[in-house]
Amino acid sequence: MRISNLLLLPLLAMAATTTGAAAQYRQTSSNEGGARTMRVRSQALAQGGYAVVVNLDENRLYFAKGRRVLWSAPVGTGTGLRLESDRDAWEFHTPTGVYHVTHKAREPDWIAPDWYFLEHGLRVPGQNDPRRRFTRGLGAAAVYIGQGLAIHGTDKPELLGRRVSHGCIRLSDANALRLYHDVQPGTEVVIVGGDAEVDETPAPNVRRSRPEGAPPPRDPLVVELEGQSTGELLARLDEELVSDAFARADASWPRVASVLIFRGVKEDDDAALAGLLARVADLGEGRLRDEYAAIVADAFAQGPLRALAAMGGLERQTRAEVARAIVGASVGLYPGQPQDVAMPWPTKRAPRAMLGDRESQRAWDALQAAELDLREQRGLAMGAVRP
Repeated sequence: MRISNLLLLPLLAMAATTTGAAAQYRQTSSNEGGARTMRVRSQALAQGGYAVVVNLDENRLYFAKGRRVLWSAPVGTGTGLRLESDRDAWEFHTPTGVYHVTHKAREPDWIAPDWYFLEHGLRVPGQNDPRRRFTRGLGAAAVYIGQGLAIHGTDKPELLGRRVSHGCIRLSDANALRLYHDVQPGTEVVIVGGDAEVDETPAPNVRRSRPEGAPPPRDPLVVELEGQSTGELLARLDEELVSDAFARADASWPRVASVLIFRGVKEDDDAALAGLLARVADLGEGRLRDEYAAIVADAFAQGPLRALAAMGGLERQTRAEVARAIVGASVGLYPGQPQDVAMPWPTKRAPRAMLGDRESQRAWDALQAAELDLREQRGLAMGAVRP
């Protein structure tokens, strides 16, 4: 089966004009209030790479590559309210600016700060008090971007699209998990807007369940998928990819891919990982392939040795396509220049000397060939780095 890139027009039209090392992108969107133009300064997008854009005026997140938006979703952002105590004060707004992913986590706990207890009329416990810990309090996944900010899931999706948070950016659990696999440490996150008047009252705070109570439920689809065989998961992945390519409905394939990555990397299921990787060769070019390549790059980042072993068993042409996807997305998710010493070239994650079997070595050679091709396309000398 070959899934063609039958794509709808991007939700976000971007026109670039270079300005130094970065570029300014003009975003035009239509809401009930009419069309609006906003400049988004992004070095990563100017270079044709990946970036996350959060528009505070729309309360919406966009995951984009160059001029193409791969997907978007409503988010909850800071209320703008202020809380004061005898010793401190907090302003719950989401700041604008350019950030970068520092790290990410699946189903992370939340350690409640002092303001949570004050806000709910509770005595503030000690810093190590177990009452501060909320199991899975940040939903299905969290992407941390520094300065105490995170983009994370929520069990209150009905509040998304509003000013409801204490500064962090909330996504549905499904989209938080999707973003978790789409980005890597270093990926650029641009938060814009916040100047337009918003005709709404901040949504009321929703009391979280107490730490000693039951944690929020896990995504029921993920739980269902975890109970399926690898063959069933791969068949489901094919169905969902076709659905996304033609209908572009709420995409479920990223959650299927997530379960396959976990099974392949953590449970040493070669069939799960090989099947996931191989399907990038069937996607042609376009929006769906661009995002799938980012998720394939995440599978490699999470388990380089496991991924190389799985790649080594693929047919030669498919292996080469997988290698190109991993290399292209790994470079695209890094906002710097390809000659930077910090560029996350995939071959650096698992030196060839570490590989004891010929299949893994064949896969590594395919990655190296893809890296050399990319360097040649960009006029880079092998091994050249910026001091």
